[in-house]
Amino acid sequence: MDVDSEPLNSEENVEDCLMTGVEETVNCTCDCGGSSSKCVVVIVDDIINQRFETSDAAYHLYVRYARCVGFGVRKGDTARGKDGTQRRRRFFYNKEGKRADKYISNLNRKREHKALTRTGCEAMLAVYFDTKTSAWRVKKLVEKHNHDLIPQCLVHLIPNHRGMNEAQKAQANTMHDNGLPSAKIMGLMVGQAGGYANVGFTKKDLDNHIERTRRAKLIGGDSNATISYLLGKADVDPMAMARYSATDESRLANLFWADGICRADYQCFGDVLAFDTTYQKNKYIRPLVIFSGCNQHRQTCIFGFALIENEQTATYTWLLQNFLDVMLNKSPSVVVTDGDEAMKAAIQEIFPNATHRLCGWHIQKNVTANIKIKGFSDDFRRCLYAPWHPNEFEEYWENMIKKYGLEENEWVLNEYQKRKSWASTYL
Repeated sequence: MDVDSEPLNSEENVEDCLMTGVEETVNCTCDCGGSSSKCVVVIVDDIINQRFETSDAAYHLYVRYARCVGFGVRKGDTARGKDGTQRRRRFFYNKEGKRADKYISNLNRKREHKALTRTGCEAMLAVYFDTKTSAWRVKKLVEKHNHDLIPQCLVHLIPNHRGMNEAQKAQANTMHDNGLPSAKIMGLMVGQAGGYANVGFTKKDLDNHIERTRRAKLIGGDSNATISYLLGKADVDPMAMARYSATDESRLANLFWADGICRADYQCFGDVLAFDTTYQKNKYIRPLVIFSGCNQHRQTCIFGFALIENEQTATYTWLLQNFLDVMLNKSPSVVVTDGDEAMKAAIQEIFPNATHRLCGWHIQKNVTANIKIKGFSDDFRRCLYAPWHPNEFEEYWENMIKKYGLEENEWVLNEYQKRKSWASTYL
């Protein structure tokens, strides 16, 4: 129906209480006793006789009307005056409009079409701002639908008509903070409400709320959240420890952590310590350090983790010193790393009595990357692992570089200078 710019009823018939709701209720099955806005019956006359303080008030009442009838609502276009303020606003049925023909008739699509959800329904509510009364009035209300409406038993699944209120959010947060999974939280809250139709939201809504809450805690404070989490692990694992340092700008510089199992394993199997900083697959492109070793079953043991600011000697010194403190000052006998010079200097300072060996895997990888001569990689591997006398090694090395003509190769000469750190002959 169309409504002229003048109100349908005289002003004395428009009660202020209509701005906030309608007092007629239906028999409900939930625990609200008919007091919830979801149980309030809203009819057409209740809308067209209204005046609203804001356009959003008109939208909320139309949503309540749509719930009673059985459809969803979405916000439409807005008309503004010369001063930029809203003058007109329209709200449509959520199946208003149709998909453009160019998307339907395209024969070159690689993917299947999504299901058609728009029916071109013209049901809508249009409101305008009445300058005489400084209130919003109904301009047009179309009731007719060109499709079947949603049964009342399924209305609670429409996005407009579901959502968590503040009490439900607080209850869900409390249960989630105490370790309850979202599936059990959903089950408990459905039981409290007396069914899925009465709880007012779906499990997806609950999961989204928990994820938004988690993200909100991290915004502008991911470092604090990380540190708080690691320090809080001590309540569950008394042997878990974390160490960190900050920059001059009060930002997180370095972070090291180890749990009780890591510390216990190190006391048993920490004679050989390996660590590497080649992993930088994280949001901040920070080097991730993993301290590892090997147990009596030749299985990998993890001794700790760290995120460091850079790969300089001072950073490695801080990291190894804190590692040593957390591990009760037990120094390893052998430390295996890649060929980083800054790392080597820090190891000599913190673990002066440990044998520093370069990782054989990194050595072989560098051989393949630097010397692309067929057969050289296999001959170099013999230098790496063969249990020769030093004289045998020197003789084999000399014959090998002559064989491949690498007497002047810079990388080969550099590796020869470091042979006592990687060749089994000298270890």
